[in-house]
Amino acid sequence: MAFDDEKRRKKEAEEFEKIVREMERIIAEAFKSAFNMQPFAKGFSLKINEDGEPEFEEINFDEEDIDIFEDEKKIYVTLQLSDVDEKYIKVKIKNNILQIIAGEEYREITLPVKVKRKVKKTFRNGVLDIELEKS
Repeated sequence: MAFDDEKRRKKEAEEFEKIVREMERIIAEAFKSAFNMQPFAKGFSLKINEDGEPEFEEINFDEEDIDIFEDEKKIYVTLQLSDVDEKYIKVKIKNNILQIIAGEEYREITLPVKVKRKVKKTFRNGVLDIELEKS
């Protein structure tokens, strides 16, 4: 009987190790996704590279009212545009630079990756949301 009990404990330990490895994989994927959705902060972005290491990238903008998020397929830009009528807002992509013309205001944002020229924008309550698909 002692032999069967030892065999059973060994099998349970192997199953437990398998569950722990799967949990570690799930947690690693969750953190990887979370880091890749972090907003750029003060001109830097934090992403997990192909080797699973954190990687910082510098970007060129110093506007505090602009948030940029990135996932695997898209870049999302949100900015405050107070006192602007939607009909005066134009958004363009030129040489990987996002150009935003809003009445008298003009802003350029150098994007961290190449994007397609198609721009999806929505404007509500003074907030402009822009969605760009990566190339």
